Amino acid sequence: MGVAPPAGLPITSGGQTFVMAQELAWLDSNHFAVGRWDGSLSIFQFNQAPSAGPVIAKAVNTPAAEGVQMITPLTSTAFVSSNDALSMIVWQTSKGDWTDLSVMQTLEYGSMMGVANSGATFLTADGAALFLIVGHAYGYVTIWQGAPNGCGLTLIETVNVRSTNPVNPWSLHNVRGIGVIGSGNGETGYVVTGSEDGDLCVIRIPDGTLLSRQVYNPAAQRGINSLCTSGLNLLVANCAVGAADFNLWSYTIDPASWTITKADAARLVVDSTKAQVFNFDVIWGEAAGARCWFSATEEGYLWMGTASDGGALALIGAQKVTAPLGAALGMQLPSHLALVAYDLYEFDTGAPTRS
Repeated sequence: MGVAPPAGLPITSGGQTFVMAQELAWLDSNHFAVGRWDGSLSIFQFNQAPSAGPVIAKAVNTPAAEGVQMITPLTSTAFVSSNDALSMIVWQTSKGDWTDLSVMQTLEYGSMMGVANSGATFLTADGAALFLIVGHAYGYVTIWQGAPNGCGLTLIETVNVRSTNPVNPWSLHNVRGIGVIGSGNGETGYVVTGSEDGDLCVIRIPDGTLLSRQVYNPAAQRGINSLCTSGLNLLVANCAVGAADFNLWSYTIDPASWTITKADAARLVVDSTKAQVFNFDVIWGEAAGARCWFSATEEGYLWMGTASDGGALALIGAQKVTAPLGAALGMQLPSHLALVAYDLYEFDTGAPTRS
C-alpha cells in the first residue's frame, strides 16, 4: 500500500558550511590558504575533484566583525596572516605539506595601525634579508625585516599613507592592496599601495620613503578594493558607481620619477541598470603561456582579459561562476587558478608546464 510523502523532514538546518571568503593566497606550488569573514583559516591542496576538502583548518583570533583579511606567503614553508587589531600571526610547516601548521611568531604593533588588510614581500638580491610590507585598516603601512626563512621579523618602519581628501563618503583609509614594482635594485625594493581613500602611493623599501602619491581617479566615489603589479604595469579594482564609471583601471609606472600614469580603464558590468558594481579582486595570471588578468565582480562573474606593456586593456570574456557576490582570486603560475566565495572553484588555464 502506498504512503503519501510527508511535507518535510523533522530536522533543522545548521546553516551554511562556509561564510564568504575574504582572502586567498597561494603558499606553494600545490597549496593555497583561504581566510573568511568568520575568522577561519583553511589550507587546500589544489585538486579539481569536487570532493576535495581542506588539508587543515584553523581559527585565528580576529576581532568582532573582522575576518582574515590578509594572507601573505613568506617562504614555501611559512606565511603571515592578519589576527586582530594589534597583531599578525606567522605560521609555519616543518613537514612541508601544512598538516602540521603551527605558530612561529606573533607580530605585535600599535593601536594606531588597525588590522592588517594586505601584504607583500621583498627579498634582497643577495638573499640575506626578507622584508614584509603590510597595509593596515587605518591608513598606515608597516615594514618588517627578518631572516630569509621568515624567522625573527621585526618592525623597522611605519609609513602614513592616509589621504587628506578620501574619495569615499565614509572616510575609510584601509590599505587594500600592495604590489611589488619590478624586481628592485639589489638591496632596495619598491612597492605601490592602494587604499579605500583612493590614493596610490609608491614606497621605497626598506627605508619607507614615500616617493609619489596620487588619487587613482579624481572623479571616484569609491576607493580601491584590490591591485596587482606585473613589472611596471599596475591594475586597480574598484566599485563602478553610475553608468559612466569604470571598475578596472590600468596604469604604467615610471621608475625614474615614480609617476603613475593612467593607460586605460574598463567597465566589467553585465547588468548596466545597476547603480553600482564592485570589482572585488584583480590578479595577473597566465593562459596558454601568455600573460593575462582575472577579475571577480559582485555580479558573480569571473572576467578575463589582457593588458599590453603600454597598459591597453582587452577583454577575452566573462563567465558566471557564483551567486551574485564578490570572490577572492589566486593564481599559481603557470596554470592553476582558484576562486573562492562561499564555495571553492578551481580552474586550469591551459598554460604549458615550465621546465
